[in-house]
Amino acid sequence: MVGEDASMELRTASPRKVVQTRLLNHCAQCGEAIFLPEWSEYLDRHRVRHLWECEACGYKFETLVIFPDR
Repeated sequence: MVGEDASMELRTASPRKVVQTRLLNHCAQCGEAIFLPEWSEYLDRHRVRHLWECEACGYKFETLVIFPDR
């Protein structure tokens, strides 16, 4: 008979790697995830500043992204 010994194998590990493609920060005060900055400021071709504000507790902070020369 066809399929008598056919069994499925459970795979617990994904062959794909998880790639985070969007900005994500966690509030330093309460730990809540913050998905989007309140605003972003282009400083020059190598630097962008982001202002983050936690919706849960109102804490605000800035991050600076620096892009290297190619």
